[in-house]
Amino acid sequence: MVLSEDEKEVSLVSNLGNNKVFVDTYKAQCLKALSFYPELKDVNIEFRSAEIGTTLAARPMITSFFNIAYERKYEVIFNNGNDCEVPFSDLPEEGQVGILGHELAHILDYETKSFGQLLVTGCFYVNAHSIRHYERGIDRVTVERGLGEKLHDAYHYILEESEASLKYKNFKKFTYLEPHEIMEHVRETRVKVEF
Repeated sequence: MVLSEDEKEVSLVSNLGNNKVFVDTYKAQCLKALSFYPELKDVNIEFRSAEIGTTLAARPMITSFFNIAYERKYEVIFNNGNDCEVPFSDLPEEGQVGILGHELAHILDYETKSFGQLLVTGCFYVNAHSIRHYERGIDRVTVERGLGEKLHDAYHYILEESEASLKYKNFKKFTYLEPHEIMEHVRETRVKVEF
């Protein structure tokens, strides 16, 4: 039995959409990315739009640390600002899924950490070399989840096809895995799986 696109989305929502709030425009891409992270099935994640300093970002909602049940909540924010170097909507659709997968890898990482460990992770963002180490590790997790080619599509677009400034592209090259490094890791991961 072949499912229509609408039926596939309904199936994904019923399996992965628990405790999620979606931006309708990107709901299908969010669900596709979530399908690579089944352990996030019941995690509270709100996908929303706001003006932020990058294309997309994931972070814990600070207010969730102060509720009585200590049930963490996260937000994945799509930049809707006019001054965004690379709007999410400009990425190819498979690249959108890849970069969403990168953000979900952050949430997967946050889920394993205590409040104190999350504060330490936040401190990584004061030093460029610490950011680089952390973000490249998140890229590797994304590749190991099976999203390497999709992440490659996103980063290739940002570095080679977008109209982003040279400064922004250099920041991306320094901080994240470059497209050729992603593909090397994809090949390494496939070899590990075959043995």
